[in-house]
Amino acid sequence: MLSQQDLAEDERVKALHALGVLDTPQEDRFDRFTRIAATAFGAPIALVSLVDAQRQWFKSRIGMEPSETPRSMSICSHTVALDDLLVVPDTHLDERFADNPLVVGAPFMRFYAGQPVHSVDGQPLGTLCIIDQQPRQFSDAEKRMLRDLAQMVQDELNRSVLVAARDAAQMALREMNVQLERRVEDRTRELQAKNRLLEKEAQQRAQAQQALVQKQELLDALLESVDVGVVACGADGTLSLFNRAARDLHGMDVAGLTAAQWAGHYQLFEEDGLTPLDEARIPLARALRGERVKDAPMVILRQDGDGHSMHRILASGRALKGPNGEALGAVVAMQDVTELTASRARVVESEERLRTIADNVPALIAYIDTDLRYGFANLRYQEWFGVKSANMLGKTVLEAMGEAFFAPRRAALERCLDGHASALEIEEERRGRRRVISTTYLPHVRDGVVQGIYVLSTDATSAREYERQLHALAHSDHLTGLPNRRSYEERLVQAIARARRSAMAMALVYLDVDHFKQINDTLGHASGDAVLREFAKRLSATVRATDTVARLAGDEFVIVLEQVGSARECGRIADKLLEALRADFLIDGQPRQVTASIGIAWSAHPEQSALAHAADEALYKSKQAGRNTASVLVASAG
Repeated sequence: MLSQQDLAEDERVKALHALGVLDTPQEDRFDRFTRIAATAFGAPIALVSLVDAQRQWFKSRIGMEPSETPRSMSICSHTVALDDLLVVPDTHLDERFADNPLVVGAPFMRFYAGQPVHSVDGQPLGTLCIIDQQPRQFSDAEKRMLRDLAQMVQDELNRSVLVAARDAAQMALREMNVQLERRVEDRTRELQAKNRLLEKEAQQRAQAQQALVQKQELLDALLESVDVGVVACGADGTLSLFNRAARDLHGMDVAGLTAAQWAGHYQLFEEDGLTPLDEARIPLARALRGERVKDAPMVILRQDGDGHSMHRILASGRALKGPNGEALGAVVAMQDVTELTASRARVVESEERLRTIADNVPALIAYIDTDLRYGFANLRYQEWFGVKSANMLGKTVLEAMGEAFFAPRRAALERCLDGHASALEIEEERRGRRRVISTTYLPHVRDGVVQGIYVLSTDATSAREYERQLHALAHSDHLTGLPNRRSYEERLVQAIARARRSAMAMALVYLDVDHFKQINDTLGHASGDAVLREFAKRLSATVRATDTVARLAGDEFVIVLEQVGSARECGRIADKLLEALRADFLIDGQPRQVTASIGIAWSAHPEQSALAHAADEALYKSKQAGRNTASVLVASAG
């Protein structure tokens, strides 16, 4: 069975061969980089080296005669294994390369610096390297320049792959658009067929009744503004709501009565106006039992001074259910049909009030029919999107608002037309402002058939920004700005998962500020805080941007190092950390030496508890050694 390392190497070689670059002629697009590297660094040899399974082959070379060498002689192979910049100031002093044939013989390599180049999926394929026949030092500025040139070589190496991927994506997008247009055509045909059925049904209803019924549920949302009496009760049958119209119908307000007392107290009668309404036939009681009541006739006698007035009522109602189907009670809407003309006038007035209210609430309110055409839209659409509501009426969502608005909402609208409420949040940028828009779609259902969609959209920008701020506060240390313990633990788990997937080793560093209590006690907590901030700043500046520096508590810090090739590399990292802390800290204008104890755990097969235990043990070892030092331990396998 192949080891993880062998599998990783096999994947790397496959990625190299997939590029189709090996054994191709030299090209000026690569030669220009070796010429630049040789000139910029004053090096006699510059190579673009690709490391195959058993050889290293040079796509471009300056100062090197052979076009390839065995991999066993390749220093670039070490760079690929490290997957990081490798600098060898003097090969004669490096036990790995002192007896290398390319060192003891032509081209007599004494100095080497190489930076890996990668495939688009991150596999190290080879290097851009420079070689000198004299030992030399390599400054940080030269390292940055070599990394930059290597990145340019990497971009050129992967250009054909990226172009092919782009072309494939464009082709897939074109195919998706074709499929999308077909779906729109199919859906349009379905909606047109359904619309014909609805139109046939609509022709069988009286115009006046249809106008009242169509607006019923929308008017329920503004109970006190409409002229339809609304009465509701709880699950136990206790009356809980009489709106203004209901109070006017009965001439009295809600009272704490049982269902058996409703007919007598509120003078409810059968349609003949003489027979008291039995409890089982009271529309609200029927709805409470789960029956869907529709236009149930009854008569209400209202006492007016010494006399009374008779009101003929059509009542409709249903049970109220919670999100999990639990019984909440029932509601009934009562239409006084004795004054149908007056009722129509009140509906017109209610519509005007609805429009005024809807136009002034800080939300988008709309009604869309089954053809996805706007039947209602408030003025907020003009404020938010620059589209006048009058121009939206009769147009589809696509026609009125455009493809960019319609596409992300299509699925929610279609789900609503299938009878299911839905909600979504979309980030939009219109008229120079970015908003997070939270939208709820509610199906308008009558007799089990969806008639249209109610739309309510609110601006959730401030709420989402507040959530992001809370998340940042929960995951950051307020003093140093570093990730806190909670964030560190999450990132450590993620780093271990990445290391296992890529079969790459990693390390965990524990750091304590030496004698920090003494600093706090002698200089004060403000100075101690300044030390911690500077300490955090130096740690962050020393490690890679991909590494995680976090503050656990007090003077305890931790660093998660990914893709660390060996325990020896951990030693070099420790030296860099100690060097970064060596310069005096300026505290209250006075220089002061601050040191740290460092414990590093390295593992080729990382496991969280083993890493933490080894790092803690290494830190303790550094403190036992007198502090201001670092210890490296290899974590045992889990």
